[in-house]
Amino acid sequence: MEELFDDFSWTKQNKTIPQDKHHVPGLGNLTYWNFTAAPPPKPIHYHTNIMEFHCLVKGQRTTQIKIGDQYNSYTCTGNELLLTFPFEQHGNITKSQNPCEFYAFQLIMKNTNSILGLNKQYSNLLYHQLMNLPHRQYNLGGSHMQYLRQAFNFFSDMTEYSTAVGVQFLSAFLFSLPYLMPKEEAKILAMDEGISRAISYLRKNLNEHLDLTDLARISGYSLSRFKSKFRNETGITPGEYISLQKIEHAKHQLLETNISITEIAYSLGFSSSNYFSTVFKKYSDSTPREYRSLRASRT
Repeated sequence: MEELFDDFSWTKQNKTIPQDKHHVPGLGNLTYWNFTAAPPPKPIHYHTNIMEFHCLVKGQRTTQIKIGDQYNSYTCTGNELLLTFPFEQHGNITKSQNPCEFYAFQLIMKNTNSILGLNKQYSNLLYHQLMNLPHRQYNLGGSHMQYLRQAFNFFSDMTEYSTAVGVQFLSAFLFSLPYLMPKEEAKILAMDEGISRAISYLRKNLNEHLDLTDLARISGYSLSRFKSKFRNETGITPGEYISLQKIEHAKHQLLETNISITEIAYSLGFSSSNYFSTVFKKYSDSTPREYRSLRASRT
């Protein structure tokens, strides 16, 4: 299991402002996504000490979150908010996502005294308010969406003063969350227990040979039933899911270690570095060598 963090981006579909651009204490990435076609899947991942907020403007987006020993699926439509808490495993691994538009941002909850640069009193008040929210999904009103638009627009200028104004709008949004109406919990569906068990196993054993027959046995289904059930639950085949998880693991190694590309390829069970590069480019639109160059650009 790896942590995933998006880099700075300023395209029509993805505008992401990371902390090293806005410099606001206790605030991680601030992002605007606008997918006019089905977005690519986001593999299961987690964030240390980070709470995430996904706010749908329009469209529909489904996210899987691990609760206890199983994955639950949460679907958001326009004017709805979905929360994920620190260390929670989550992602949207299905390829059958719909076009959607949404804002997302991260709060770093490690230091309770400096969230959004607030003073100690208000920062601690906000921390306890957010960490004790009784629901995971909320309906957003027009004023809340306006807070987010204004916050992002001011942050987009990337000047010290406009960022300070953006923080005020973001603070207003966060302090108002306890007054929002929760989405009906009955709309939350649990992922099949057997498929969830197989996913947990394969994610812990990415460096081992993963045979679909073994995964089927772990799930408690026959091989044919396992393949069918897995696709119904996740939107992709078991083979595609395994490849996606291996590529995300490889991304972490490429950026954080000096292990050669060939060694990474063989450690993850690829028959050659060339085949590894082909699969890597399929899921990330760059070669391993090009992706690793990101590391040099950060230092």
